[in-house]
Amino acid sequence: MSEKSKPQLILDKAIDLSVNLTGSGFPISIFPSKIQKIIREVNDCYGFPIDYVGAAMLVAVSVAVGNTHLARMKEGWDESAILYMALIGRPGANKSHPLSFAMRPFVEHDYEQNRIYEKQYLEYQDQLEMSRKERAEKGIDVCLREPIRRRFLVSDITPEGLSLIHSQNRRGLCLLSDELSAWVKNFNRYNNGSEEQFWLSVFSAKPTMSDRKSSRSSIFIKRPFISVIGTMQKRILSELAKGERSANGFIDRILFVILKHELSTRWSMKQPTFDVANEWQNILSRLMCIECAYDENNDICLSSSPLLKKPLKGFLSGSMVCQTNAIQNLTRPSLASIANCRYTPSDSA
Repeated sequence: MSEKSKPQLILDKAIDLSVNLTGSGFPISIFPSKIQKIIREVNDCYGFPIDYVGAAMLVAVSVAVGNTHLARMKEGWDESAILYMALIGRPGANKSHPLSFAMRPFVEHDYEQNRIYEKQYLEYQDQLEMSRKERAEKGIDVCLREPIRRRFLVSDITPEGLSLIHSQNRRGLCLLSDELSAWVKNFNRYNNGSEEQFWLSVFSAKPTMSDRKSSRSSIFIKRPFISVIGTMQKRILSELAKGERSANGFIDRILFVILKHELSTRWSMKQPTFDVANEWQNILSRLMCIECAYDENNDICLSSSPLLKKPLKGFLSGSMVCQTNAIQNLTRPSLASIANCRYTPSDSA
């Protein structure tokens, strides 16, 4: 490690130590200073638990990245930023508010896109009623295409419906559920086990195919991207272990966020010193505005970035200290560029 990186490492440890004093175990030092400031501010003024808001923001970043970038482990081995996250806590543990805060930029985006879609669909319906001659006279394409609703978020949906929406939004999606238990309970609502297998495959970004009964065509998604996040109460965690989920790797795919100490949300008269929602919106919008590149076959051109070798080796070493430091070194450069923050890499590349 270079001399330049030592002060940063000391600062990171000091930041995490101060966070630990609040009862949180989430290493917010993995984030650039702008995002750290937002997390501290909403914790101090709104009482959002650092673990919940930090984890939710991490998933939000993954969704905003989507299929625009991959992490290259080795030649021929690329990993997506897909995350399955569950915020665990008792009722009233203040899980939903941090989740809503982190995902609000997507809600605003989808709301605006829905307004645009509704307007385009009305125009499409009017044009359908015209004859081919009328369309030609008005400069409208003779062969009309139904408008597509651009979006990031989905909620209660079947794999078939999700495949259709994903085919229209190939950049990526996020299943957002305030009560994640409903997602698990619905796995066998139509057939036994197939929906669970669908989510196992999606996590690994394996190709998915959906053959719809109502259509002769099928939907083929070469590299799906669907992150999942929601809240869940401790008492129904046992639902996740039912069937083969404890043996087939399903549970291992989920990151569980559980507070060390569940305290009642304290009321604070403090007001934020800056517009935290707007600042978070600006940071996330920089990623959301990145366009997916397409080749001549209209397939997504995925951009891969090689991981830093020494931090990756440290993460795989099994040491908790090494893993924490490695996560900081692996994530800070990318997240810093997202937040438009300065970052000086060490000699670990």
